Amino acid sequence: MDQDSVIIVIPVYNEEECIQKVIEDWSSELSLKKVNFKLLLVNDGSTDQTGQILDNLSQTNSRLSIIHQENLGHGSAVKNGYIMAVSQDCDFVFQTDSDDQFTPQDFIKLWELRNTSPAVFGHRMHRYDPTHRKFISFFLKKFIFNLFQVNIPDANIPYRLFNRSFLSHLLATLTPGLFAPNVFLSILSFKSLGSCPVVPVSHFERKGTEAKLIRWGLIKACFKSFWDVLTFSYQLNQKLLYIRESQDIIKLKSIANNPKVTALAA
Repeated sequence: MDQDSVIIVIPVYNEEECIQKVIEDWSSELSLKKVNFKLLLVNDGSTDQTGQILDNLSQTNSRLSIIHQENLGHGSAVKNGYIMAVSQDCDFVFQTDSDDQFTPQDFIKLWELRNTSPAVFGHRMHRYDPTHRKFISFFLKKFIFNLFQVNIPDANIPYRLFNRSFLSHLLATLTPGLFAPNVFLSILSFKSLGSCPVVPVSHFERKGTEAKLIRWGLIKACFKSFWDVLTFSYQLNQKLLYIRESQDIIKLKSIANNPKVTALAA
């Protein structure tokens, strides 16, 4: 792909009611803004018609690629999508969700900041989710601040843009089995960079099927997430050291491969 290209990673599970609209909206908006993009959908073992819809759409949309995996959960689908994306010839990786609660119109706000920071994050200023979900996010924000001393407005938001190289180094530090990898990518980004641009984005009420995590499943997911964050805090310094060393190596290679620098050294 050409310079300033982006892969949009979208995990999906049982979204037959809206997935075609989501893909068409993103394709239309990014084409309108003349963004060089590809769409990467990760089907997390959907049991409805989602998989078939995706396969049909990929026959007519050359920008669309599909990964079908067994049902391993949203976190696994996100991480696998990232891993596939950073292996592609692109400059940036963007992640959003498939439930039509975000608008592609806000993408350009993050895209315009792509060269100011290796990571740019959205922030749901007015979040249309049940009260208990907003409470969990509020508590997670406070928990992260107390553990890591970073103020991340919306740590798990599925609306984020990464420089591909930077993201590849973040992914290399993530341990297997994390329930919410986006939370840890946020922590690593803010800690390694000092701060990251945060852009307000629109959020809409979910339509159609219910949110996937409900009742007891949500409670278990919360305990798992907070335990993962606590464990992660003991490993943070080692992970940050790896990221910084990786970035330094890239800079050195860039200087060594610069013809002007090589000529001066000679």
